[in-house]
Amino acid sequence: MSSHTDEELLVENTKRFKKVPTLPAVIISACLCSAQIILAFVLPELCDKKGKECVLNSFSILIYTHGGHWAGILAIDQVLHLAHHKSRLGGYLEFYTKTKNIRRAPFYLVSAGNFVLMLIVIILHDLCDNDATCSHTFTKVDYLRGMITLESLVVICCNVSYIIILRDFNAKQSPPDVLRDDFATSIHLGGQIESIGAQQQDQIMEVMERQAELIRYLKDHSETLGRKILELTNQLALRERA
Repeated sequence: MSSHTDEELLVENTKRFKKVPTLPAVIISACLCSAQIILAFVLPELCDKKGKECVLNSFSILIYTHGGHWAGILAIDQVLHLAHHKSRLGGYLEFYTKTKNIRRAPFYLVSAGNFVLMLIVIILHDLCDNDATCSHTFTKVDYLRGMITLESLVVICCNVSYIIILRDFNAKQSPPDVLRDDFATSIHLGGQIESIGAQQQDQIMEVMERQAELIRYLKDHSETLGRKILELTNQLALRERA
């Protein structure tokens, strides 16, 4: 009876499908990466040639812009996290699980890029600043340009993959996973676990991950209902006193 009542409340709160509005943020992320690639190739032409000197050399400017790029990706990651958290609370557990890694990948990649960038700066400073032979192979900007280009291209690929999944999810407008019979069936291993071989351990891990997300959802959902009940109880108490 209690579970039936909870399901009715959940249905009432999820009658209307709400799209995950993260497409603009992901597009901005891809644009930031594209801008980084453009700067990596344009700045040396604008600032490092004789007669075209800038206040700072292109190497320094690229380091500063990469720091700003990381801050932008961090802000976008927080926006995506908030939107997907709301979607998970709405019962869309499979979409949350499916996009969890690819959603966070750009932030981890750019953070790793910052670490590699720091190493590049230190190594080039120690080996090349006092060694004229470095200028005959690759310049410091060349190394930095290669790292930024590789990092940005991988992030753009992650963004494109995410956009494809997001558009498919928003277009289907499916009901919450917790209300779908096929999802409920998919999280039960039952007696099949003994017949599953070692080559299918990934399927077991996938089911266990879905079960973990369902437990998290039910916990958050129970806490939300508890807060609503407490608020209603307080309101009723105030009315009785009045």
